[in-house]
Parts: sequence; C-alpha cells; structure tokens
Amino acid sequence: MPPVTGADLPSEVIAKILSYFMVVVRQIDDGYRSWKHALVAPSLVCKYWAECIRPALFQDINLEYASDLSFLEDIIHGPRFNNSSLNGAIKLIRAEHHFPPLPEPWIHHLHSLMMRLPMVLFTCDVWNDTEGSGRSVPVRWPPFAALPRVPPSFYSIRLSVIQITGSTLKSTTELARLVDSFPALQECSFSRLKFLDPSPIIRARRIPRKVPRALWRCEILECADMSILDQARLALDLLAAAPRLGLAAEDPQWSALLDALLASVPSGFKQARMTLHPSGGGPLDGQAPGKVVLRFSPTTTSGPDQLVADAWVTRARATPTRPEDAPAYVSAISLTAGFATAEDGDPPSFDGFRGSADSARFEQLRFWVREGNAQEEAGMRALLRSVLRREQLTWALERGILRLQHSVFNHKINMWDSAAYIDSSTILSILADRSFVTINDTPPTLDDDEYAEYLSLFFAEKRADYLRRLPALRAERAAASAHSLTAIPRHSARDCSAARALAWRWEGYCWAKEGASQWQRRRNTQQREEPSVDILRCAALCRSVGYGGVGASLQLCHLTQHSPTDISSVMYPSPVACLCPMYFMNCDPESASFSVELYMPTHS
Repeated sequence: MPPVTGADLPSEVIAKILSYFMVVVRQIDDGYRSWKHALVAPSLVCKYWAECIRPALFQDINLEYASDLSFLEDIIHGPRFNNSSLNGAIKLIRAEHHFPPLPEPWIHHLHSLMMRLPMVLFTCDVWNDTEGSGRSVPVRWPPFAALPRVPPSFYSIRLSVIQITGSTLKSTTELARLVDSFPALQECSFSRLKFLDPSPIIRARRIPRKVPRALWRCEILECADMSILDQARLALDLLAAAPRLGLAAEDPQWSALLDALLASVPSGFKQARMTLHPSGGGPLDGQAPGKVVLRFSPTTTSGPDQLVADAWVTRARATPTRPEDAPAYVSAISLTAGFATAEDGDPPSFDGFRGSADSARFEQLRFWVREGNAQEEAGMRALLRSVLRREQLTWALERGILRLQHSVFNHKINMWDSAAYIDSSTILSILADRSFVTINDTPPTLDDDEYAEYLSLFFAEKRADYLRRLPALRAERAAASAHSLTAIPRHSARDCSAARALAWRWEGYCWAKEGASQWQRRRNTQQREEPSVDILRCAALCRSVGYGGVGASLQLCHLTQHSPTDISSVMYPSPVACLCPMYFMNCDPESASFSVELYMPTHS
C-alpha cells in the first residue's frame, strides 16, 4: 500500500480537522496562545501542511505594541502579500492595551490596515493591570485623553468591538462620546469602570445624530459606585435603545416597563447586558419594529442565575403615505428567570409589570424555561406555586396574557424554539376546579406543590408518568416526615465538610451542558478518598432533579458510620438519582455549592 500524505486528503477534510482542533483548544485557559503554538508544530512537517495551516495561524492576530503594528504593516503592504495564502486568511485583528506603563498612542495608525483589509474585523481591548493592587496610577488611556474633543481621525477608525476594563473616566457623558466616536462600532463592553461624575448622560453635550447605526450590544458590569439599575440605564442610553426603536425616552409605557423590570433584578446581580435586534434584519432607524433584550446576571461567567427580558416593539397601522405617523409601542414581553433560591424560596415578584400591562396593546407576559436547564426548571416550579396560591400575577391570569413556555434547541435554525406552553386558561381551570387532573378518571386532589410539579413538566407523557409515581412519592414524603429531624443550615460545599462527605459517598448522576449539546455523565464517587469526618447518624433530604425536565421527587437517605455499602441498604424506596437539586456545573464539590439539606436525628 503506497504511503498516504497530507496531499492525498481532500482540502475540505483538512479544513474540518483544523476547525474541530481549534474549537477544543480555545476552550482551555490561555486558549489563544495555546492553539497558536499547537498549530506551529504540524505546520513544520512539510510544505503542504504549512500551506494548509498558515491561514489558520493568521486568522486571529493580536497587537499589543506599536512595534507589532509596524511589523504587520510591513507584511500587509509588501509586494508578495496579494499572491500569498495570507491574503484572505486574516479574519480578526485585536488591539490590546495593558497599562501601566502607558503606551504611546497608536490606535489611529490602524486606519492604514483598515483601508488595506476592508473585510477584517477590528477590535480593541484596554486593561488596567494595576487594578486591585492599591497603587495610584493615571489610568486614563492616552488615545482617549483628548476627550471630550475626540480627534477627528477617530471617525475613520473602523472598530467593530471595544472593551475597556478598570479605567477612570470623567463622566458617563465622556463614555457616550467615546462610543459615538466609532461609527462602525457593533459591540462594546465596559467592566469595573470608575466615573468621577456618575450622573446620567447629558444629551446636550453628546455629539448629535452620531450614535453608531451598527451598535447592537452593550455590556456594563461591576462599575464603582453604580448599582445594577444605573448600569442597565447607562447601557440602554449608550445604545439609544428607545429612539432607535421608535419610542420616546419619556414614553410612559416604556418607563413603566423599565421600572418594573429593574425592580425585579436581585440586588446581588452585577452584570447588565443590553442588545437590540431589528425585525427582518433591517436597520434600527426608529421606523422598523424590533426587539430589545435586557439580560442580568451575577457575574460574567455563564451560569444558571439570570434574568432575561425580551421586549418586542411594533408599530400600529398607519397610512402607506405616512408610515412615520404610526406610534410605536411595547407589544409583548418575554421573561426567563432562574435563581439559586427559587426552588425552596420565594420567587421574585413580577407584579410591577402590571403598570406596563395596563396598555391596551400589551399582548403577552411570557416566561420561558429551556430544556435541560435544571435551574430554570426549578424557577418555573417556584413561579407556578406562587401563581397557584394567588400570591402574584393574578391580574395577568384574569387578563389572559400569562404564558409559560418550554423551549428546546432547534439545531436547524440554531436557536431556541417553543415546544410546549401553559396559558392562563389552563391555570384558571385548575384554580376553579381542583379535580382538573385525574388518575384513571379519579381526581387525585393535588396540592399546590404537586400541581406546580405537574404543570412544569409541560408534556403529556411526562405528566402521566408523574401521576403514576405520585402515590410512591407521597409515601416517601410521609416516611420522611415520620422521622423527627432537626435541620442544619445550608452551607456551601467549600464550608461544610458534612456536605462534602455526602457528595463523596453517594454515587449519583451529574449533568453538564456544553453549547447546544447536552450530555449525561455517571460519576462513581465511591472511588474518592474518604474525608476525615465522623458522621455517625446523618440523614439527608435531597430533591432529585431529572434531566431534560423529567421532574423532581423527595427521597430520604441515611448514612451510618463510614461505609458506602450501607447506603443502598437504607435507601427507601429508590436510590437518590442526583446530588444537585438545582444545576451542577463541572461536578466539582470543592468549588460548587450544593443545594443539599442536612438533617440530624433528634433521637440517639
């Protein structure tokens, strides 16, 4: 058999191999430099591999110093560039500035590269390396030091993304002028900024009619002396969300909507991310309908705790000759909420949205839950319980605008799509007749918790399975209540050695989620080293969360001494299926917080 070389492989196969390789290595720490170094070695195998890999090596380029820019300019403007494999390979050029020491201003020199590479995406990141060290340094970056009189050359710089971390600015108006200085800007992110004057943006000092038309995303987090509400309003102001959607900034419905939403954001949240989405892909010029998405979360990392609001803005019918006379209004709101304490605590109150719903054009108040997200499923159950108890959203039920939706990821369109829903009529039927649900034509008389569990499953086959298991679940709860137990306050796994002991002893299932794919992994905890914790007689009441919306059940487990083999003999009537009642990322008991209730018997 003749030897096979890289030249024998189709170019499409090689490109696919490289794409998978880069996806994997970019997910590790320092992924940018790691995958670059990892690609250098195979590029030295032969000339053929060098030609194949070189475009991948140069598709993302980082510039940290003016010398880096000069070196790249020499290559781009060289006589051999047009006929080389680099022409067309560069996709992204990222200018990074770390201070101190303060670099010499060189961002305006990017203009020559932008003219030479019109299809390349340019981004700029600014970092304060002394942040948190207690050192006092002038952190105003020299290229921005001329603000508010922005150099005219800034208008010719085609930056698409800008990110600034740890800088100090005079005021929010100065930040707005900076954003408006880049007409091609699409995304901006500002973290841990400090404003000497944190008052709202003064529109009179802002450059008129210069808000970047392509700007659709603004993220602000952890700014000094600014609440999450002020950060959200600043992000919306930087986006000019209201006028670009055709709404007046002082529109009563829009103001009531913002007040209600911001009042629902937990105080511990630190990140506010606002995005604009035009309908049909057109520009947001105040004439076409669109959507604004407001996302709040505790940190920058992806996690279960979040509050996401989608507000759709449409226009009323108008004469074809004067479409601009059609008033814009918020036609619908969609909410996605997931909170760590939603399962056994009170959910946030959403009655503040009643003011916005008083509009005759307000169509729906929707809450979404994504399949496989155990945290959001727990939040949905908590919300359903409060609605069934008439603790909130009674006005939405009576108006028929409340809608609870279950979404699945549609790989064909690469987005979440509605698969099932609960509307106001279903909940009102249950409230009017508690025998709404039957087992073999016999009403089981479900309580509020059981009805919330039943409704949150959304699909008929899952609901039927829950009703079949309901007698056994009730027996388990009765057996649990028969034991006199004293609750131990909940702690994180880092602070509670007893919780770590339980996590190490029990063999359970943990679920993780990566992108759109969902996978299940079995964890054999019996092979872990036993901790030096003496648990004589301990019982744990865990809520077992089924994957993909299967549901939850209360189960009792006893631990005696240190023997893991004793666990299976004392479980009744079935083993614990999962250690995490909410959402468990990375399956690491040292860093994650377990939602495990620990109990100690009061009898010897």
